[in-house]
Amino acid sequence: MDLLGFLAEHSAAIWGALSGVAGGIGMFLVSFWKVSASFERAKLKMASDATSAETAERAAFRASLMDELSGLRAQIKECETDKNALRERLNNAEAEIMVLKASNEIMEKWVAFFRDGVVPQAPSLAAATRRPVVV
Repeated sequence: MDLLGFLAEHSAAIWGALSGVAGGIGMFLVSFWKVSASFERAKLKMASDATSAETAERAAFRASLMDELSGLRAQIKECETDKNALRERLNNAEAEIMVLKASNEIMEKWVAFFRDGVVPQAPSLAAATRRPVVV
């Protein structure tokens, strides 16, 4: 059988089959590209959604941290106020202790004077000005 004769006899069918195969391959490539583009769009949309969600979560986390930080700062200020008040009370108590010690020494001298009739000697100036060490 002659190849050219066969082609001439069935040329319309061969051209139809070739165009069908070419059209099928073309449609496959076009659909593949469309699917690929669709996947890429979906991927970008998911990334954008994830980015916006992450940004919102970070903003909420930062806001909660700032709230906590401001609460801690307020507590620190309250503690500073309480610390200053305690220092005042401590200083007042130390002053009262010094007055009570001096009063006690005076009373002891008076008791010694009335009991023994002896006038005690005044302590040296260095001993009178010495403050007790507070730890």
